[in-house]
Amino acid sequence: MENTAKTYARIAAGSAIAGSRSMLAPAIAHPDNVLLTAMAAMELCVDKMPGIGNRTATFSLIGRSVSGAVTGAALSRRRHRNVWLGGLLGAAGALAITYLTFYARKQLVKSTGLPDALVGLVEDGLMVVIGRKVMQ
Repeated sequence: MENTAKTYARIAAGSAIAGSRSMLAPAIAHPDNVLLTAMAAMELCVDKMPGIGNRTATFSLIGRSVSGAVTGAALSRRRHRNVWLGGLLGAAGALAITYLTFYARKQLVKSTGLPDALVGLVEDGLMVVIGRKVMQ
């Protein structure tokens, strides 16, 4: 069994995916849940549409932190760790990743001239790979 610090680090990292894509973290944590998977797939598509609000808007931040908290709590329970601590780490990680990915994406689009949707697809791929790696 993993040591506690490493386990909580993996829980925080997996839950933090919700900061980039709010439904992706719970979908990766529960791969057999068809509804979560469908919602995550829809979010990945909608993210590329023009006129979608910023992920740093208040309502979006609330949703991402709740998604991170729920994912963190679920992962903690699965690993027989403190559910409240896992939820707190998940919410904090999601908020941190929200801002990190928001500004990184903006900067990458600005500095490379690549279309935002293309950079968003790369971000999607990274989040899926990272999420699956840390939640295994």
